[in-house]
This record gives sequence, C-alpha cells and structure tokens, in this order.
Amino acid sequence: MRQTEQTVSPMSNEGRNLYVVKHITAAVLKLMQKQNLNEISISQICDEAGVGRASFYRNFASKEDVISRHLKTLLDNWWIEAIKKPDFNLVEAVFEHYYEHRELCMMLYKQGLAHLNLKSIKEACGPKPEQINIVAYTTAYFSYGLYGWIEEWFKRGMQETPKEMAELWKKAQQNNSK
Repeated sequence: MRQTEQTVSPMSNEGRNLYVVKHITAAVLKLMQKQNLNEISISQICDEAGVGRASFYRNFASKEDVISRHLKTLLDNWWIEAIKKPDFNLVEAVFEHYYEHRELCMMLYKQGLAHLNLKSIKEACGPKPEQINIVAYTTAYFSYGLYGWIEEWFKRGMQETPKEMAELWKKAQQNNSK
C-alpha cells in the first residue's frame, strides 16, 4: 500500500518520515520563492522545516532530490486522477498538469532547474530498461519531444491554454506524418 498521511499512524516511523518529507518539501518551496536553490543551505531548510539535518539526510540525498521527489509525487497523484476521466487525452492532460503547477514550473525554469521536470517526465513516461528496443526508442522520442514542447512553453510564458497546446501538438503530428 502506498504510504500517505491517511494510511499511516503519525507515531510510526513511516508517519514521522512523511511528516519530515512534507515539512522539508514545504520549506524548500518557500525558500525558493526568495532565493535560488543553489543559494539555500541545508541548515536553512532544516530550520524552516523544524527538523534536524539527520532527518534531512535520512530522507533526501540533496536539495535537488527534494524537488525531484515532489515533482514525482505531483505526477503520480496527477496520473491516478487523470486516467479516471472518461475523455482522457494524454497530451492535453500533461499540459493541464504543468499549467496547474505553472508557478512551480516557472520558478524551476527561472532557476535553471527545468531539467528536473524532464527527469520527472522520463520517470513517468520515458523508456524503461525492460522494454524492447523499438518501444524504448519510441517512448524516448515521445517523452523527450513532449518535454521539449513543455520547456518551450515555459520559455514563452505559457501563453496558450493546455487545450490549445494539445491542438498544436496534434497539428504538428499530422504535419510530421505527411
């Protein structure tokens, strides 16, 4: 079973770790609103989160790891909800996800951390070692291509709606198949 605040006792090790992860993540995101991630110290994060350095390093390898895990959690939660929709369109749903989290995405982009979004996309829908070559190549093409669109969308200030982006994607795919 997936560990969430609702499924574990706050007194268990898992409950304490969830508490620590939640507060460290919130602290990093709050501090990043005023400083670049590379300027933020682990001590600042721990002070803001109200946890010790040992708790930080027990749960995270680095400051970027905090962001990567947060992005993965957001994508995992999004996927669970997105596939329930009867009119599910993967490309549009991906753009909707990033539009919903545009403040975070733009903050990462402006701080030179957009590659963390690529990492989360690759983990979610990129190639897997167990895939046969053609599937892995096709999956890589899709995930990197989609990320390229998303990054360019960030650069241009996310002017289009997710629906408009999905339509542009569809037109581009049609033009490529001619």
